[in-house]
Amino acid sequence: MISKSDYMLFLRQPAWLWLKKNDPSKLPPVDAATQAMFDAGHAFEPYVESLFPECVALGFSDFDEYRSLPLRTQQAFESGAQVVFQPRFEWNGFTCISDIVSVVEGKTVDLYEIKSSTRVKPDHLYDLAFQKTVIEGNGFTVRNVSVIHVNNQYVRMGDVNPKELTKFADVTDEVDEIALKTPEYMEAAKKAAKQAEMPDPNPELAKLGSKSEWLKIYENIFPSEPRVWPEDTQPVVNKLEIERFLSELRYPLYFFDYETMQGLVPYFDGQRPYQQVPFQYSLHIIREPGGEVEHREYLHKENTNPAPDLAKQLVKDMGDSGSIITWNMSFEKSVNEELGRMYPEYAEQITAINERVVDLMIPFKAKWYDDPRCEGSASIKKVLPVVCPELSYKDLGIQDGNSAQRLWMEAVLDETRADQKEQILADLTEYCKMDTWAMVEIFRELKEASGKVV
Repeated sequence: MISKSDYMLFLRQPAWLWLKKNDPSKLPPVDAATQAMFDAGHAFEPYVESLFPECVALGFSDFDEYRSLPLRTQQAFESGAQVVFQPRFEWNGFTCISDIVSVVEGKTVDLYEIKSSTRVKPDHLYDLAFQKTVIEGNGFTVRNVSVIHVNNQYVRMGDVNPKELTKFADVTDEVDEIALKTPEYMEAAKKAAKQAEMPDPNPELAKLGSKSEWLKIYENIFPSEPRVWPEDTQPVVNKLEIERFLSELRYPLYFFDYETMQGLVPYFDGQRPYQQVPFQYSLHIIREPGGEVEHREYLHKENTNPAPDLAKQLVKDMGDSGSIITWNMSFEKSVNEELGRMYPEYAEQITAINERVVDLMIPFKAKWYDDPRCEGSASIKKVLPVVCPELSYKDLGIQDGNSAQRLWMEAVLDETRADQKEQILADLTEYCKMDTWAMVEIFRELKEASGKVV
């Protein structure tokens, strides 16, 4: 049986479906980012379901309930249900679980797909075309097709308003056009799943924006030999450009990094879906050339909105002069802009802070400091091990931003890890501190490479 998710794997890269059916051990486990996306979708569903109070909810919690879904679906429609949540249909070796099917009249229905994204994406249309084909194979006629997605302009004030949180997009015409070719694609998927050898796994054949994701799987299947660099490998340094970049910095120097959280459903008043809300920052300060390095930080520890207290402390810690040094400054600046929007009393000061922001990534992105061991990347996770090999995230309890967000939310907001709260907070402190200390050390390396005293 080819499911909807199987079919979508085929459209992304036929080898992906083949692996799932024939050699699933080659596929990586679900990572934290993907799991977070699934969790967001599950969190969104009850709000959508509340818009259909007459809905008969089916669903399943174990394999036996999954197997019984087609029969329960049939029984629901035969008993006169007008709206069915999570019905399952089977046809010609294919199966799909739809989000919402609403009866118009007789066997004419409307089809709704719930998506936790803020817009309709191409893969949504192919997903719905598959559903339409299977549903109509069961004797129904699908009249209208819609995607129910997140309204990213919604601002929470008080209890969540499901009508304002959601947005309906009519995609009937687009789905109908794709559906004309869908039976052909479905048969090709069935054939690919059954063939003896894996289809061509070339990453260039990946579709629907899945190249980067498939590339990770490809590299797992066909790992390349680790690159061994000669001991005398040295960076190519454009001293003139680096010197110019450094000469534009103004003391005191503030090395700055945020950790943020986001949720599909805004946690607090004044916030929008998926808005990055800072709960922590680290700040290393050098007040004069050759001066000592100070460290300041903020970490929100209470189950309350972290933004107002953080904003208040931020404007104190940043002073009113000096360069604020970040890595990939667009992120920090956008977070600051949101803080200014939510708390007008700090808007002028935060605007002034943003005007002082400098991006330490620029010399690496512009190849003024070009070390082949960075493999063409300007990510701090690639640059740091090359420029400052003595520093490493490997021994830290938290090693990436996604984990930082998830653990803070579980320890502080959701309290599902309340028993680990103190250790998580300590790990968060060390992780965020490492981000800004890494920038201090990279800054020092740039000074040395340029020969400039600043």
